[in-house]
Amino acid sequence: MYKTIAIQTRSTYWSNKESNEELIVDSVDLAQEVEKICNKLETEGYEPILITPITSGSMSNGNGYYQTASILITAKKKV
Repeated sequence: MYKTIAIQTRSTYWSNKESNEELIVDSVDLAQEVEKICNKLETEGYEPILITPITSGSMSNGNGYYQTASILITAKKKV
């Protein structure tokens, strides 16, 4: 049996003279969420086997960029 969980990333804005506002992923927060979910899966008898980033593209003031929009964690039930 498999279980997949999606974690939505939280982003923060920071100001930059050249491009006004830029969106950045809060990687510290994301790492903490991934760790928390993996530990929870472990206590439920699942072993995380795959962590997949889902990216999303955007345009900001004529500049294109990609960011991690979410993370999928797939786990397999231990036997």
